[in-house]
Amino acid sequence: MQRAHLFEFNDLPWLPSPLRKTIREFLHHMSVRLRMYDSAFDLLGELLRQRELTSIQALCAGDGGLMLALSRHLGREDVRIQLSDKYPAAELYAEVERESAGRVGHVAESVDVLNVPAHLEGLRLVVNAVHHFQPEQVRGILTDAVGKRQPIVFMEPVQREPLAILRFCAATPLLSAWLSLGGIWPLSVRRTLLGVVVPVGAFCFFVDGVVSHLRAYHLDEWRDLIAQVDGHEHYDWDLRQVPGFMGSRISFLAGLPKVHLAQEPA
Repeated sequence: MQRAHLFEFNDLPWLPSPLRKTIREFLHHMSVRLRMYDSAFDLLGELLRQRELTSIQALCAGDGGLMLALSRHLGREDVRIQLSDKYPAAELYAEVERESAGRVGHVAESVDVLNVPAHLEGLRLVVNAVHHFQPEQVRGILTDAVGKRQPIVFMEPVQREPLAILRFCAATPLLSAWLSLGGIWPLSVRRTLLGVVVPVGAFCFFVDGVVSHLRAYHLDEWRDLIAQVDGHEHYDWDLRQVPGFMGSRISFLAGLPKVHLAQEPA
């Protein structure tokens, strides 16, 4: 299936705020309540232990809520997660920071994933966002990490495959109804209206989900992009798929500087 870089409603700057908020809430609570990323979070935790890493730069962090779930899943007091985004949601980030008891912080200024400031050191984590970028931009994300000798991890819960798309299409009406009528608490008049009564929000969520699958990258496509990055041979790369929710899969990419190079004096 050919990759199609179509638009998602959540990408559109003119999308009304109530619709955008509803889509993001559906996506976040679906991911957290269904524990969609648990196997990928376990793999990330193992990488942190093996490399003795305690700092995560959560890029393209959206509303930041998923990183609160990651922090709780890791269960480590010494691991600090820092949220950032090109369009940072400062108020939401501050709320996540309070709920995490300081284990999750945030960057107030805009951070471009294609040119992350050098002082933001630590494992770069991009969750459910790589499919939003064109191939040359994905290569740029990898190039920036390798050029600044920072570890990087991608997690993508969507697959460009007919079965994955059909599974999402079948599940989405039920998920939207559940999230609108009690899956997210407390109940919201906005969510009920946009999710069930006049289900414009549910429709946008459905369309964005299908388009996300159509924009997804295969592991071989990631490998091809890695091969185009100067200095990629100085990294250890791990590309695999891990189990997700109800038969789904998560594409996982990890690139870490080779240990013997990391130990060389500057």
